[in-house]
Amino acid sequence: MNDGEKVLLIVNPAAGQLHAKTGLMDILCRMNKLGAEVTVYTTGARGDARKRAADGAFCYDRIICCGGDGTMNETVNGIMDAAEAGLEKPVKLGYIPAGSTNDFAAGLGLPKHLGKAAEAAMTGTEHLLDIGSFNKKKFVYVASFGLFSATSYQVDQNLKNVFGHMAYVFSGMQELGNIREYSAKIIADGKEYSGDYIYGSISNATSIGGVLKMDPKNVDLADGKFEVILIHPLDTADELARVASSVISQKPDPTVMEYFHASEIEIEFEQKVNWSLDGEEERGGKKVHIRNLNKMLHFYS
Repeated sequence: MNDGEKVLLIVNPAAGQLHAKTGLMDILCRMNKLGAEVTVYTTGARGDARKRAADGAFCYDRIICCGGDGTMNETVNGIMDAAEAGLEKPVKLGYIPAGSTNDFAAGLGLPKHLGKAAEAAMTGTEHLLDIGSFNKKKFVYVASFGLFSATSYQVDQNLKNVFGHMAYVFSGMQELGNIREYSAKIIADGKEYSGDYIYGSISNATSIGGVLKMDPKNVDLADGKFEVILIHPLDTADELARVASSVISQKPDPTVMEYFHASEIEIEFEQKVNWSLDGEEERGGKKVHIRNLNKMLHFYS
């Protein structure tokens, strides 16, 4: 970075690791020592980060968001809004993970220490990363429906702050007794899949909800392809075990799940289905169009 670089720091003060004021002070001290002119904006409601990032993209050299994956999602959507509104130069983006699970940060190996993450966002290497388009909205690393998807956006923030990732596990366990099946027709890069599914994810990450772990050797964050997981209804504990084994080994058992790579996916459900985009609720309706936006994100770490 250059001395005097104008930096917009978007902070979600409700994020789990930011309740101690010393954390934010450490971030600001390190950024100021690097010669940055930092403007801090704290969010107060859903949509704030998106609007501020959209405005800030035109007048700041770098935008850094500090919060959970939902804050990162809004910031990226704001930057993409600016691009569609005529922004000519790419925005330098950084992320200081302060949420409860931080799947996106885990996949990139970002520092867990807030101050060190701030330094990485300011002085790190540029990475061109894929993001996803979900109908007209963007997502950073995952769009999912079905089992455990509602958990990511329904868990109370205070519970997440106290118990961290385990809050998702506790809440997700409650869903096991109320598993729904979704009938769908899916066309992925011209190939058709159809059937009943209890879970589906279209991702560009090595960790989803802190529960599903993908082999980093099989996930390229800039290859123009998503990793797609579709899980069929499960009747026995053995079938559940086969799903777990398939995810870990990346060798899908077609009797219980589908696993493949695709750049463009169209899904048609028999009923309206709610989704989770980077942990935030999104109403998808009966038809969804998902597309990979190859190397769209200029990310620094």
